[in-house]
Amino acid sequence: MEYGTNTCPPRHLICTNILKELIAMSRTMKLFEPIKIGNVELKNRLIQLPMTPELAENHHITERLIDFYAQRAKGGIALLTVGTVMVSDFYGTEPQYPSCADAVGIWSDEFIPEWKKFTSVIRESGAKSCCQLDLCYEWRRDGSHPLEAVGPSEGPGGPFVKQVRELTVEEIQIMVGHFGDGAGRAREAGFDMIQLHAGIGYMISRFISSYSNKRTDEYGGSLEKRMRFIQEIIADCQKKAGEDFPIMARISAEDFMPGGCTIEDTKKYVPILERAGIAALDIQVGFHEAPRPLVNEFVPDGAFVGLAHEVKKVVKIPVIAGYRINTVELAEQIVAQGKADMVGMARALVADPKFANKAREGRPETIRPCIVCSRCLDGTFICAGLRCTVNPELTWTGGEPAPGNKKVVIIGAGPAGMEAARIAAKRGHQVILFDKGSRLGGLLNMACILNEKLERLIRWYQQELAKLPIDIRLKTEVTPAVLEQMKPDEIIVAPGGEPIIPNVPGVNGKNVLGGFDMKKLIEGIPPKGGPLWRIAAVGAKQFAGNPSLMRKAMNCHWPVKRRLAVIGGGFAGCEVAMSMMKGREVTIIEESKRLGNDIGIINRATEMNILKTAGVRMETLTKVKEFTPAGVRVIKQDGSEDFIAADTVMLSLGVQENRKLYNQLAAKFNNVHLIGDAAGGNEIRRTREAIRDGYAIGMTI
Repeated sequence: MEYGTNTCPPRHLICTNILKELIAMSRTMKLFEPIKIGNVELKNRLIQLPMTPELAENHHITERLIDFYAQRAKGGIALLTVGTVMVSDFYGTEPQYPSCADAVGIWSDEFIPEWKKFTSVIRESGAKSCCQLDLCYEWRRDGSHPLEAVGPSEGPGGPFVKQVRELTVEEIQIMVGHFGDGAGRAREAGFDMIQLHAGIGYMISRFISSYSNKRTDEYGGSLEKRMRFIQEIIADCQKKAGEDFPIMARISAEDFMPGGCTIEDTKKYVPILERAGIAALDIQVGFHEAPRPLVNEFVPDGAFVGLAHEVKKVVKIPVIAGYRINTVELAEQIVAQGKADMVGMARALVADPKFANKAREGRPETIRPCIVCSRCLDGTFICAGLRCTVNPELTWTGGEPAPGNKKVVIIGAGPAGMEAARIAAKRGHQVILFDKGSRLGGLLNMACILNEKLERLIRWYQQELAKLPIDIRLKTEVTPAVLEQMKPDEIIVAPGGEPIIPNVPGVNGKNVLGGFDMKKLIEGIPPKGGPLWRIAAVGAKQFAGNPSLMRKAMNCHWPVKRRLAVIGGGFAGCEVAMSMMKGREVTIIEESKRLGNDIGIINRATEMNILKTAGVRMETLTKVKEFTPAGVRVIKQDGSEDFIAADTVMLSLGVQENRKLYNQLAAKFNNVHLIGDAAGGNEIRRTREAIRDGYAIGMTI
């Protein structure tokens, strides 16, 4: 790598000796020992958990869906499970539950040829395949009947499904046959095994759970009777697919619902599943509508591994641990310590399809990290498609471009600029990357102080850019004169968005911190006048390279004092409030009716609950009239005025388009491109959109 005159080598590079140790360790890792599920041997103990990537068309598989799974098979995963394969006819229906609208099907023999193609590709790619047979909350006996929300008992349904009616015994027996037929087709199509989805509050789990099953006939009441439905399904699957065809079950070890199954109940019923012929247990937790978070960023890494371990104590078949397992180290620890026999992942493999191979080869530091933002789940949960913040390749449809040989200047080393530099350099372009700051990452350096998971992403980019012939010039401001001397073929402008500053009296007061004031502080630039700010800037610059220390420093009540008013209740404002609320009186002031309006469905309820529990005051439908040294004067919806006492005010209204530099350069040069937050537009713009823009321009120039 060529370095500009103002650049120091990136930190966190893995030295040769450590790399050798990692390679040696990978050869002895328990994670990469083979294991059997029934009569099927798997090459390692990493599986891809079932997911719904929403790449189907009218419930049929597509080339994009095949490629999605094939990439992960080639990446070293031993077993790939296709999620939410519907056993009931969904043609021409409008499901209340959005995920079912884009689910794949296996309810007819017409699906068998395309599934044969799928399983053949997975086999040729070096992995085994599993078909997850599923019904969520809706079902119909055949295409001549309407789709209905049904369950073991009348009562509330799951997300988006307010009410279900009780199934008749005849309907239950027809449903059992649908699962069995699906198993027979799965075997004929070449799948190595099937999985019954008996967790998360979907159809089978609603029969098992005492929360949702209130029947008094042979399918309800005692645990044995509540287990009858799944046992009949297992028997029918064995009858139609053969007793030698492995059947897994994906179960919730804890329902987390009032009156539902606990781990002690689960430990009583999993031996029943084992005796019925289940060959492995894939452990998840909860109902979708459970009142506690299950998979989002507020759930600690490996939070539910202990439940898998409890299940493992009472069965002899393999047990798979999942949920919030995103690193090689944690996965190896789980299997090496006997907490589970295998580890399942989903989002980590969306972020990096080559996760398994990189781990096996002793290159864990090269794995592109999942940052647990849950925006992938936000999309699939509402049928908006699978997208990943850190992996823009997932949605790229532009094909493979020709090698490049242009001179490319990129201005701005935030996520958009770094991704553009990475892709352009990999294609063969001569890349020069400029940034006014002293570190790669742009606003990510400030964001990772609020969200520690972003540190891994910054390190990954530092390492990846260090491997490429990129001329990185930090602490350098680009002017038209500089570019005229360089004569680039392409100029990519990624300066970041312009902070939104309200036109309100007192906005420039000493107690009001603007959108980029904290960024200036960690760059060593005092955002306000006075000796205390100069001292703070010196200290912040010293600790800026250590986000964990910066997070600890936030607990001090200077420069952000004890009473804090946050202006803006969107994603940015809520993140600031969450990071600053410890030991402070925090008030969020928001003009609209709803806080966190741009926060996704997976995170929002949890985040709002955390803020409320911590005592954060939330003032919606409230407009700022004036900032004063003592606080904020506001106007309520009814026109009345109020005063919110605050020692410090932080503006967190987000960013808007920033075209100043782009317009200046576009007037003088050809082939100037604006990307990232600076480009503005009507969409939500965060890290995902910035990286997406960087990838797209890197692939097209």
